[in-house]
Amino acid sequence: MDPGTLFEAIGQVYASMFDEDAERGWLDQVRDLAGAEHAVLSEAIGPKLTMHISRMDEAMVPLALQLAATTIYDNPLTRMPSRAVHRMSDYFPIRDLMRTQVYQQLVRPLHGGYAMAFPWSVEDGRAAIAVCRDATRTHDFTDTECAGLQPLLLHVHNAFRIRARMRALQASLDHAHAALDAMQEAVLIVDRAQRVRYLNPQAWDLLADGDGIRLEGGVLHAIRAYDDRRLQALLSSALALAAHLRAPDARNAAAPTERTDPLLAIPREPPRRPLLATAAPATAIAHRHGLPDLIDAAVVVLRDPDRPPAGSLQALVALFALTPREAELAMALCDGSPLALASARLGIAEGTARQYLKQVFAKTGVGRQAELVALLRNLC
Repeated sequence: MDPGTLFEAIGQVYASMFDEDAERGWLDQVRDLAGAEHAVLSEAIGPKLTMHISRMDEAMVPLALQLAATTIYDNPLTRMPSRAVHRMSDYFPIRDLMRTQVYQQLVRPLHGGYAMAFPWSVEDGRAAIAVCRDATRTHDFTDTECAGLQPLLLHVHNAFRIRARMRALQASLDHAHAALDAMQEAVLIVDRAQRVRYLNPQAWDLLADGDGIRLEGGVLHAIRAYDDRRLQALLSSALALAAHLRAPDARNAAAPTERTDPLLAIPREPPRRPLLATAAPATAIAHRHGLPDLIDAAVVVLRDPDRPPAGSLQALVALFALTPREAELAMALCDGSPLALASARLGIAEGTARQYLKQVFAKTGVGRQAELVALLRNLC
């Protein structure tokens, strides 16, 4: 293989890194440059088998999957030095292979037999790229052919591992987002420049409400200047601690001495109660979900005391057959607030709230607001 063709093939591997089904395209290149019938990349870790095949007749794919799941090549592959091209016949003579049932039922119908293999080490399993030729119609791979494909297979292997890591990171990010989205509190993640990188739906709702907080130039601010200075100090403190925790000598170094109150009240227009804000390093999320970009970030949690917990609302609806509006009123009264204040928070007339309250009393079997608060205390 001339150097120009090889460099072009390697460049195409990385150029197609983000293409859908990129692995198949890489294996097509390998197959064509090797003058082979097909190329297969397989990685078996425990019970999980990841497999990619160069383009072939669809009717042959089930046979290829069966062959990849067999253990016939396990012993030769474990004896081969890792990340290097080997001629399979040097480890598993073709005459011995042809005597096996696997050859007759799977390898021969797949037009295989002669193969070069590029194995690599995986924990609790095996992995390899195999390039196969028909043993009944062509010749075995020569030393020159094996050496010529070594650089390309090395880069295909590297690209495959990068793609696998990217998919794992995306899955971890999706799981982290799902967990944060499910929280009742508003959650934001800010980077070292205090720019917001992520908001869950509850955070978007608070910003859309336009009371207490706002987003300007990608940075979280409080509406009032005095409260904003305190909010920025809270964020700075959390980010400084995140940077400290990331430092290699964090165990021996003193933590930042400048601290702010861990909980900040951000006032809103009456009768709404203040938002309660706290911030902490995102280090734990970054490590747990494998997200290095969040190592220096901070998590901001905003609690709206006027927003009833969804789980409690659902419990009230299920336990007492309350309507959603009746359940919201019951939760708004749970802290002992007077009916007038609770109705104002919910944006309904006090007379309407009084009618709802009568229905709540009837359905829960109580006669006074104090009795209702006592009944619902464990749900608030």
